[in-house]
Amino acid sequence: MAEAESRQDETTLDALEARRAADDLDGLRGGIGTLPPGDRFDPRAFALRHALLPLALPGLDPRPPAAEVRRLEAALNAGQPEVALSMARALGTRLPRAALPWRAQALALAQLGRLSEARDAYTEALTRAPDHMALYAELARVLYDMGALDELAAPAGAAAEARPDDPQAIRLAAVAAHVRGDRDTARRLFARLVKLQPTNGAAHRALSELTHYSDRKDPHIARMQRLAKSGSKGERLTPFEELELHFALGKAMADLRRPQEAFRHYAQGNALKKSSYGLSVDRYQTEAARLRERLALPEPGTKIDAACDTPVPILVVGLPRSGTTLAETLLSAHPQVGSAGECTYLRAHLLSAVMTGTPAPQDFAALRDGYRRALAQASGAPFVIDKMPLNFTLLPLVQALLPEARVVALQRDPMALGWSLFRQCFPKGGNGFAYDLNDIAEAQALFAEVLALQEAEGLPLHRLSYAALTEDPEATLRAALDFIGLPWDEACRLPAPRKGVVATASSMQVRGGIYRGADEDWRAYADHLAPLKERLGALGLL
Repeated sequence: MAEAESRQDETTLDALEARRAADDLDGLRGGIGTLPPGDRFDPRAFALRHALLPLALPGLDPRPPAAEVRRLEAALNAGQPEVALSMARALGTRLPRAALPWRAQALALAQLGRLSEARDAYTEALTRAPDHMALYAELARVLYDMGALDELAAPAGAAAEARPDDPQAIRLAAVAAHVRGDRDTARRLFARLVKLQPTNGAAHRALSELTHYSDRKDPHIARMQRLAKSGSKGERLTPFEELELHFALGKAMADLRRPQEAFRHYAQGNALKKSSYGLSVDRYQTEAARLRERLALPEPGTKIDAACDTPVPILVVGLPRSGTTLAETLLSAHPQVGSAGECTYLRAHLLSAVMTGTPAPQDFAALRDGYRRALAQASGAPFVIDKMPLNFTLLPLVQALLPEARVVALQRDPMALGWSLFRQCFPKGGNGFAYDLNDIAEAQALFAEVLALQEAEGLPLHRLSYAALTEDPEATLRAALDFIGLPWDEACRLPAPRKGVVATASSMQVRGGIYRGADEDWRAYADHLAPLKERLGALGLL
């Protein structure tokens, strides 16, 4: 799949290079502006832009005076990005063909957190110096920090190839390959990163997730075990490195069907993660309680604007690991359905507004319009999926703002879901309820409570069973599409392999088709999961 996408990208660039060879500069100029995200920051694209540069700019010496370069570097190194930005812009005005002023602008803008402007400045720098590999590494970092993972592969790959001993370049290229589904490249790059940084627990964990272990004497397992033993004495590993390593060893032992050792490592990793980041379910319970208090702002059912502008939101919600990515993949195969992925808009704007104050009606109207714009920018389809799982706490407010929204709530066997959460190390402090069996049970109870409240208020939602989706996908999808208000389409029967970026814990699984039987995996760990089962039972979930 990833190879097919790469060939398609090359075809696009090949066509533009053919125009350049034929001196079709007008065609080249027009084509450069319509490149898809995967091509936009490819070194070949920058070489083509560079070919057009003499036509647009005067032929001045592109080398800035050494004294001015030193002053720029001093301002950047002193943490004075505003000063550096002003100097770089002035220098760029005098030397429009020089790459360095644009690079300095990019570095200053990145320090200021103005990442999209930094990306654009790097584009200008690379147009002037397409062979400068350090610029690709810096651009890749900005794209990663922006979350622009669909644009990351080309610059990160170029930097990693040119700088094979640069851990950051290798890491970003590995991440780019992983989220694009290029397992072999990702595995090779993470293996390289482990050699460059032997104590990098995150690299060990990523490598373990891409490896199926069949031999207890696997060299990577032995290396991790030695590292964990020395790290337990505090000799080499930080707690953050150690927790990642335990998740990696848990995965390896699970592959070898050694449940006692696997659970021991998972438990150690979870305990370290919970304590190191100060995580618990409390935040989510507080959030849900606060939102319940705010249901009158606006009241459920109040239509802030009766007009139903496209796109129509489809909120696919549930706890992580409940099947939201699979549901998104299958539903978005429908020709009238697009996807915005895990859109952060509602939690960044609506949740923040409600948690910190009492928004006025006009504030809600602005939030509604902003959300619609975010979905429209993500996809031109009339229906657009927002697959942010934890949006479930926002449902009553969302449907007051957007009464036309469709809500599809994923449900999974509580024990299977609990075990799947417990063995997953999410990025940083996200999904903070996932690192303690009691917290996992409480999070499932919170989800059930919110759905019950939603239905008690008469607000529509469609419960979608993960088990049913894997066992009888067509019937399950037909029911979901009927709820959404869409006819069945044969494209949903056998959807094409997932293309593009999948930046979730299901990145690889969702590309391999529908996996049946996942809900039984927890049974090998039933004795260890007794506390989870007991708590779920006490909460009425079993």
